[in-house]
Amino acid sequence: MNEISSPNSPSYSVNQDGSWSLNGNQEPYQAPTIAPNSDGTYRVMGFVTPPPIDFDTEEMRGSIQYILSKNIGEYVLVEFLIGTQEITRKQGILFYVGTSFITLYDDERNNFIVCDVFSVKFVYFYLPGQRPDFNVNAVPEPTRTTTGGMAAGLSPNSVRRR
Repeated sequence: MNEISSPNSPSYSVNQDGSWSLNGNQEPYQAPTIAPNSDGTYRVMGFVTPPPIDFDTEEMRGSIQYILSKNIGEYVLVEFLIGTQEITRKQGILFYVGTSFITLYDDERNNFIVCDVFSVKFVYFYLPGQRPDFNVNAVPEPTRTTTGGMAAGLSPNSVRRR
């Protein structure tokens, strides 16, 4: 039986029939399922993530990974610098923080988004029960006005209650 594992992740094995097993269990690995909540959002059942990385060391305190790791489960809007001048945004529930990436869960689109942590420039945190007015994962980036302001009320500070 072939096995794939690392110190911080679950162990996956290939069964004789070609299916995958998790952590030595002979039952084939079942993909995560999505279940609706009563408020119209969704929850992921059976999603296996590696254990959190301990960023609480002297050299990591004050890093973006440290700040983000202390806010797992919070709703965020993240701005990334692409190249030298382009800013792109992603938003969602902060699901996981790795050494070189973060994972956001977009509960409106039911997607996980893996993002490069080294291009993160700004992170907006929202108060409980508040979200941005628009889901930037689903709409084109807002256009800039000639004065440099945000058009169409798509400011990261525009919020709605959930």
